[in-house]
Amino acid sequence: MSAYDVALYFLFRARELGAGDIISNLKMQKLLYYAQGHFLATYQKPLFDDKIEAWEYGPVVKNVYDSFKCYGRLAIDFKELDNFKSDIYTDEHLDTLPFVFNKYNISAIELMHKTHSESPWLEYHNPYIPREIPQEAIKKFFTEMFKQEAERYI
Repeated sequence: MSAYDVALYFLFRARELGAGDIISNLKMQKLLYYAQGHFLATYQKPLFDDKIEAWEYGPVVKNVYDSFKCYGRLAIDFKELDNFKSDIYTDEHLDTLPFVFNKYNISAIELMHKTHSESPWLEYHNPYIPREIPQEAIKKFFTEMFKQEAERYI
């Protein structure tokens, strides 16, 4: 599965829920980061192999960013769903992706600020050149976050 396939799922979900006007490229990038983190921590394997880089406005999957940059700050058009294939998503994907979409259903700016307060972006962001945030760093952060959340209920 590619990050682009995950992005199309989020766009599909937005259309399905009538929330399409809130999926900008900035928000999409943060959703991809959170989906990767949740998947890595839950299943101990990546959701997608595309690299996530620490850019000025938070984590970014460059090839997906490039696919949607023509929209600027506007919502990504649903015409992108012409490439959507629903039969490629496994049960693991369908357990994770709707959860992430709902959990992080806040504004792109709020998501940007959230990622800026978290160790993977803080550790790897360089204001002069984009640097990859290693999957291991993302996995470690989300695994620890899950443990802290679980401890609240003990």
